[in-house]
Amino acid sequence: MKKIIPFLIALFITTISSSQNITPTNQFKFETIYYDAIYKWVAFPKTETDSTYVYGYIYLDMQAGLTFNHEGTFHIDKTGKLVGSKKEPYHMVKVRLGNKTPNVALLSPTQIKELSVIPVPDWLKNYKKPIEDAESLTRTGYHLNAVGGSKKALEFLLKAYKKSPHHKGLEFELGYAYNALGQYEKAIEILNKATTHDPKNALLYKEFGYAYLNLHKLPEAEAIYKRGVEIATDKELSYEMAINMANYYFIQKSKDKFNEWANLVKQNASPNSQYIKYIEFFEKEWESKR
Repeated sequence: MKKIIPFLIALFITTISSSQNITPTNQFKFETIYYDAIYKWVAFPKTETDSTYVYGYIYLDMQAGLTFNHEGTFHIDKTGKLVGSKKEPYHMVKVRLGNKTPNVALLSPTQIKELSVIPVPDWLKNYKKPIEDAESLTRTGYHLNAVGGSKKALEFLLKAYKKSPHHKGLEFELGYAYNALGQYEKAIEILNKATTHDPKNALLYKEFGYAYLNLHKLPEAEAIYKRGVEIATDKELSYEMAINMANYYFIQKSKDKFNEWANLVKQNASPNSQYIKYIEFFEKEWESKR
């Protein structure tokens, strides 16, 4: 992979993350979520102060995630034609895309031709591999889950599940996707089988308990979270589970049960950690409403 230029990445992220003063145009519809534009040529919206649009190609890097290859910029002439200005070929600028990435516009075949680029970039062969085995399917689902594309992630994760249901990391990602989509019963079904097969994987219990909690099935949620906290070697993971329960009881105004889970964090987490700050916030809120 070519070296990424840090300064240009920072500059570009600032540009494409801006959601203010976007200039509309009849030429483009910036309505496509970027993870629905994988392996597509796209343009990003510009601000009122910009004279050109940024364009390039979105693809999936199995190691780094969803990535934008910055090809160059263009403006629209009086006839409506796209006039491109390509970057120097040795300036390989790649930007990792995340939750703050704005919607993009898909470039049509005509617009791609006007910009003098080919529909499938030559360099893509270094990244695009068949997504068929359980590992590549799970990895794709992982990257989509990470950026909020859980609905799309399910397409890949369910295919992997049919091939190898206990593939490493798959059941967690599948449970995560179902939880993110509010399909808690399906998450429970998957995670029940997962924890039976891998009972010492604390990460599974985090999603398992979360599903029960959102169905307001407290005995099940507590039992699962307690088991998760008990076996977690990653203390931060145990604090996250405890805070989930404490937060629920805070909302339910159940002070004794809140204290039970809050104390688990207070007695073990570092004094200046974010987990202690969460608990302190809840406690201050409680006192202010007395």
